[in-house]
Amino acid sequence: MFERVLLGYVVLRTITKEIALIGACYLAFALVKNLTDPSPVLKAVTNGWGVLKLESALALNFEAAIQQIIGRISLGAMIATTYFYVAGMWLGLIAVAIYTFAKHRAVYLNLRRTFIFSMIFGAIVFALFPLAPPRFMPGLGMTDTVTLLGLDPAPHSDSAISYNRFAAMPSLHYAWALLVMIAAFRVGGVWMKIAGFLYQAFMFIAIIATANHYVLDAVAAAILLLVAIYANRWWNHYDDQINEWTGDLLSQLRELDQNWRKRVGAVQVPDLRQQFLADFILRGGHAIQPMRSRVSTSYLTLRMSRTPDIQRSFRPELNNLSLVLN
Repeated sequence: MFERVLLGYVVLRTITKEIALIGACYLAFALVKNLTDPSPVLKAVTNGWGVLKLESALALNFEAAIQQIIGRISLGAMIATTYFYVAGMWLGLIAVAIYTFAKHRAVYLNLRRTFIFSMIFGAIVFALFPLAPPRFMPGLGMTDTVTLLGLDPAPHSDSAISYNRFAAMPSLHYAWALLVMIAAFRVGGVWMKIAGFLYQAFMFIAIIATANHYVLDAVAAAILLLVAIYANRWWNHYDDQINEWTGDLLSQLRELDQNWRKRVGAVQVPDLRQQFLADFILRGGHAIQPMRSRVSTSYLTLRMSRTPDIQRSFRPELNNLSLVLN
């Protein structure tokens, strides 16, 4: 019984640590992504026209066609595509994280590190290359289905962690969908591999049909994920050296903290209360004034004794002043 409780505690502690780590990384990613983007509308739209020209030269400008095809299928298909774009990314990531964490811990660690690297590289690209999505491009003729269904939190939120509206390239929705497919191919059977492939295909359609990304955004997402995968491989190759370096750094920080605490503890801090009451003598719970105060009080009492009674009658508050001061 005790072993089961201990095992449950260890598992719960590990899960909590993973959730806190991923949550902190994503929160930092959201803050950095938005703090580096003070709404550069003109620059983002200019970059959008540049992307459209490049797509025209490469014959990849079929964003409007994809949205029209989904809309002509049915209204339900467009609604389902929009909801899949909004929630499908998180559902896929959470499902893969839970499965690999429970069944394939080494695969989970590689996926987690690749996920974090993709956020770091994505934030850098967003800061250097703000890009307006197709829904913001004038004259393109695409409908913002997310806002149309009331699923866009931006008009009703001033939070610093709300998503960046000019972070179209690369599409992290599609990059993480590819990451889910890679995980399915690494740990799953035939049906899971098929599910992973269909998942990324549906996500590719969703990011374009909702007018949130260009085709080149998906291409950039694939490149970004490839760079993140190679960064993770580099990390694994130098994992021992990195762990040794971080261990040495932590030991130095602990030693510095201990030395600092010793120095602070050796400092003699004066007793402020004793200094404050240095000139007072506590007798019977009453504070007696110091000698110089008593002298000034005696002098005041002597002056009052020399004052005629007629004057003291007009100043009744001075009659008991000596009693108060003494």
